[in-house]
Amino acid sequence: MKGYPKNYPLDSRTFFGVNAMGLISTTAYYLYTAVLMMFITDYSGIYTNVPGKAAAVATTLLFVGRLWDAINDLWTGYLIDISPRTRWGKFKPYVLIGTFFTGILGMMLFHIPQNLSDFGKEVYLYITYFLFMFSATIIVTVPLTSTMSADQEIRAKLISWPRITSNVVGVVFAFFMAIASFLGTKKSPNIPLTVDLIIIPFLIISLIGGFMVKEGPVAEGTKPPKLRDVGRMVKINKPFRVNLYFTFVGGFVWALLTATSLYYIKYAFGVANLGIQSMYFGLLTLVTLIGGTLISQKAMKYMSALRGVQICYLGMVPFLLIMFAINEFQVIHNPWLFYLLIGIVMTLAGAQFVPANLIIMETMDYNRLKLNSGMEATINAVNMFLQKLQSGLATIGVGLALLLVGYNAQILEKATRIPDSLLKSLGVVLFGLPAVFSLVAYLLTKQYPLQGEARTQMYAELAAKTAAASQKNKRV
Repeated sequence: MKGYPKNYPLDSRTFFGVNAMGLISTTAYYLYTAVLMMFITDYSGIYTNVPGKAAAVATTLLFVGRLWDAINDLWTGYLIDISPRTRWGKFKPYVLIGTFFTGILGMMLFHIPQNLSDFGKEVYLYITYFLFMFSATIIVTVPLTSTMSADQEIRAKLISWPRITSNVVGVVFAFFMAIASFLGTKKSPNIPLTVDLIIIPFLIISLIGGFMVKEGPVAEGTKPPKLRDVGRMVKINKPFRVNLYFTFVGGFVWALLTATSLYYIKYAFGVANLGIQSMYFGLLTLVTLIGGTLISQKAMKYMSALRGVQICYLGMVPFLLIMFAINEFQVIHNPWLFYLLIGIVMTLAGAQFVPANLIIMETMDYNRLKLNSGMEATINAVNMFLQKLQSGLATIGVGLALLLVGYNAQILEKATRIPDSLLKSLGVVLFGLPAVFSLVAYLLTKQYPLQGEARTQMYAELAAKTAAASQKNKRV
């Protein structure tokens, strides 16, 4: 392609950039899910003389922040889509700007000026956190990647390796408190300095990656959408609608697994063993995500993205039902049996990532054909909104399961025997409901219209349309 590196987008420069540009997004995710709440409640120096006040501030901030983030996703996606194309492309400027400010604001979030009053510190947290979440939202790496190629095998490679490299960030955060304690003390870990030491290198690498990426030609010739096009997309783009249905239902499998597993591990394998068992589970999660991603990337050479998603959904059902049945008759107290079966489920869930993202890109391609506008950022925003909604609803589901059995952590941690009713209640949420959601999601995939000849025809028409637009631009 004229104006693009040789072998684009699999040339070494672009491939490195695609792998590196999203690292700061992963860093941001771990900061607000794994570190921020404990920092505010225990180490920020806010409301230290008012018992429970710091915890209330942290809970309210994170809850309101997630609501803001979810709503923010939707309108931000549309605003990005209607932005004019620059000489760097439409999405790359947002990726670079979002990356820079996410890094800076992420560090500011953990450096609260201690000369402020408690109320001043609270205001500082709200302003910084909201800006931080907004900056992370505009790092639209998936829409940018979708412009590089319409070939499924190439897209699979561009999606899978960033997924794998992002786990480097997860490994670093697994040792976060150990590093913070080393830089400070066990009683007063130096969290702000630890955050700086993690963010700065990942920020630099992400910016380098963003600059090295060249936005692709797939979206050339398309026009910015108008507001009414959002409604037209929902009406005309059946692949988009059906994908939303099965993605929303199927997404609860992973959301429930991650929200419930540690509770089950804690009480099924012994409260005293939680530290070592949670480490095993963390390593299992890492291995299965990487393994599943690598398997699915290779599989995309031999099957469609839809077939890959269907195999994953249907494949999880029997193993989840086996675990549910075992747990109903006799609680699973053997950790190795638990890890074996849940590991298979998590591998299939991890393998779903690549084909699921390929289907999202297909819905963008369908938009380009039917509406002459990919609306990539809007579609990406809707999918991000669904993920956050799933996470919130899954947490509510776990809470209801605990409420039904009168959960009291202080009493249970001192108990000589954990009641089976607790573990069976958790088993419904951890094994039973995911099996149902996975089966329903599989059945919904049957309604996806871009299968076989229909998919081939769509891409033939899109290629012809893109070629015609390219010829027109050359004449101009």
